[in-house]
Amino acid sequence: MNVSIEDIQSIMIDSYQVGYMEAVKAYEPAQDLIRLREVKKWLKMMRIDLKRFNVLVNKELIKPIRKGESRNSPLYYSKAEIKQALSLANVSGIIVRNAIQNK
Repeated sequence: MNVSIEDIQSIMIDSYQVGYMEAVKAYEPAQDLIRLREVKKWLKMMRIDLKRFNVLVNKELIKPIRKGESRNSPLYYSKAEIKQALSLANVSGIIVRNAIQNK
């Protein structure tokens, strides 16, 4: 499998970001959680495609957390979990792309 330097760089950057976000989650859990209605703004700021996020939610790689007992309690998402799932999707895409190119 031939992996380009750009792909390796992308994987490394994603890994650093995931590590940093996991540290924030461990030391300041309240900073990690984001309400569903704020996710769009955060994704845009992080330059992450909303469609990709929705696909990962539908595949249950990103799961919401409901704070409260009622059905109408707000849904929260973990920024670290979102970034981790997106990084996994990125690596999977690189592997698939390389497999197709090598055939």
